[in-house]
Amino acid sequence: MKQLASCFMLAATVSLLTGCADADLAGLERTLADIRRSPGGQPPVVSVSLPESPPLKYLHSQERSPFLPPEAVADNNVSRSDSALAPDQQREQEPLERFQLQSLRLVGTLRMGGREVAMIASPDGNITSVKEGNYMGTDYGRIADITGQEVRVTERVFTQSEGWQERQVSLVINENNE
Repeated sequence: MKQLASCFMLAATVSLLTGCADADLAGLERTLADIRRSPGGQPPVVSVSLPESPPLKYLHSQERSPFLPPEAVADNNVSRSDSALAPDQQREQEPLERFQLQSLRLVGTLRMGGREVAMIASPDGNITSVKEGNYMGTDYGRIADITGQEVRVTERVFTQSEGWQERQVSLVINENNE
């Protein structure tokens, strides 16, 4: 058995060394020399001529540009600051105004000194207590009412066609996602 294993190892070694014999190194050297002699530089540029196309007339040139957001297009009859609903841009922002309202979570409410107070969890992991009149969300949302299970917020949003508008949104306690 030991002799059989020795013969097998000898045969494997011989076959490995046979594969390393004449690898046609002379042919490889000729190919490399041909590559070295060939001219370098960029490959030739092939240009394809396209047929002439007739000019097209754009029929919607008087409309809003589709390449600009609606807020970037100036509208002569609607101003961002002339409305009674326009938010106070000079007011110092409150901590929860850095986050979109959808990312804030109502975790609880309690009564302190005869007033309802809501506990709001923000995406950065902080819990902030808010009361009626505080601001939250990126759309100038102001807390209008706090009940045991809900915080009602009045947001102010600007549309190019209608100017500043108010919308009512609510945060509710989600007992499944605590």
